[in-house]
Amino acid sequence: MPRVLAAVIVLAAVAAALVIVLSSSSSGAAQPRAIESIFQDDDHLIYASTATVTNTLDELKGLGVDRIRATVLWRAIAPDPTGTAPPPRFDPSNPAAYPASSWAPYDRLVELAGARGIALDFNVGAPGPLWAMGRGSPSPRYADHWMPSAAQFGAFVTAVGRRYSGTYAPPGGPALPRVSYWSVWNEPNQPGWLAPQWATVQGQHVIESAVLYRAYVDAAFAALERTGHGPGSDTILVGELAPEGSEAPSDVYSEAIPPMPFLRALYCVDPSYRPLTGAAAAVLGCPPSGGGSSFVSAHPGLFDATGFAHHPYSFFLAPSAQMSDVNFVPLIDLGRLEHGLDSIFATYGVGRRLPLYLTEYGYETNPPNPFRGVSLATQALYLNEAEYMAWQNPRVRAMSQFLLYDALPDARYPRGSVRYWETFQTGLRYANGAAKPSLDAYRLPIFVADPVLGSGGAVNVWGRLRPAADGGAPRAQLQWAAPGGSYRTLATVTASQPSDVLSTRLTVPGPGTIRLAWTASSGQTYYSRPVGLQAH
Repeated sequence: MPRVLAAVIVLAAVAAALVIVLSSSSSGAAQPRAIESIFQDDDHLIYASTATVTNTLDELKGLGVDRIRATVLWRAIAPDPTGTAPPPRFDPSNPAAYPASSWAPYDRLVELAGARGIALDFNVGAPGPLWAMGRGSPSPRYADHWMPSAAQFGAFVTAVGRRYSGTYAPPGGPALPRVSYWSVWNEPNQPGWLAPQWATVQGQHVIESAVLYRAYVDAAFAALERTGHGPGSDTILVGELAPEGSEAPSDVYSEAIPPMPFLRALYCVDPSYRPLTGAAAAVLGCPPSGGGSSFVSAHPGLFDATGFAHHPYSFFLAPSAQMSDVNFVPLIDLGRLEHGLDSIFATYGVGRRLPLYLTEYGYETNPPNPFRGVSLATQALYLNEAEYMAWQNPRVRAMSQFLLYDALPDARYPRGSVRYWETFQTGLRYANGAAKPSLDAYRLPIFVADPVLGSGGAVNVWGRLRPAADGGAPRAQLQWAAPGGSYRTLATVTASQPSDVLSTRLTVPGPGTIRLAWTASSGQTYYSRPVGLQAH
């Protein structure tokens, strides 16, 4: 069940114009830094008409989005994806060997997004063509991501890297724009993206998906380097982990793996972050002697990647609600992941602290889903709180919103059934296009950690003028209204660069509601969600 905050959060102001500079947080996120605003909605940016893609990109540009995360599905591009053998004389590393129509949605996105100054994150991975999968899938639902061939995957990434190198020209056309930001696979600790998750060896469960994923990171990293996309010039992310899983699987095929055990298996360390040895190492494809520097040199992608990507969903809990299972990593518990990565790198003598990229996040709402989700107001609140928390963490470099529009229900199931509603309802708009309160909340996030006025009426205010990063004026008004009254401007604030964030401690007139008001260069004024302020 979702945990709804007891109070509605608040902002307020003083009667003089203020210039607000980013202030230190208790977690150490004191220094201004760029946190990219990433957005993902494949159905409206890849699998849609040009008119829909154009309109979606225009709206995201207006919201201040910096980058689109696009899933580059191997299966969607590969020829004859349902065949058991690749086409004759097929060179999987050559982009010209793939159907031009399969590349077209990605070519279009690269062109249209680039024209609007929006960058791309190409997330490459399975599902893939059956001819590149392992044999023996226990069910057709796993067949297109069952033990994929690392060699074939590497060849596919080579083709993608060549096509979007900035110098590749399709037959009869100009050179395509360059893509310089990549992430490897999506949620490899989830059975819907990689199977099997577990293997049984001598009666013991073994994290097989970590073994497989290590090979895919190796293959993708080498392919990107070969095609001019190495870490010296491009951003390359690994991880992309889901935040939860099963501690003791009853089904080795369908049970996801929690991120912390997956991370340790991926890097060949035990729960104390010592290198695995002997039989424990062998079953995970690790050096039986412990590896050390040889393991680092054998798997450069694990250690030279730009950063580690993670999906820190809290699902229906507040982003500040901790999960008791220490192997889970929601947003509030990113420290678990940071400690694990730092311990691993220290174990192997690698002097780095990997930045974190939060590449998928969101909250489902009820309505429209009658079976699960938070209220519309709570979605807006939680998204603002989550962004504030991400900003507090000095390791975080990007934060993503998953979906602009709610996904359509699954028409294969009876209308109104639970299965009918199993698609994602995390959009800022309903599927029919109507806006949720979270749309305004995403454009101008606002958060007050403690909305209860103490003596003197001082509150700590955090906000972000997201569209201002695209060239708009980074100035906004703090507006306050007494209960039942009209809003009036109490202060003008200037947000700090590079992400147009404001953070300050202000004295407010008293209980009521506050909001941010920001005027775009077009002359249109936008407002943040209203935030309630309580008396002590």
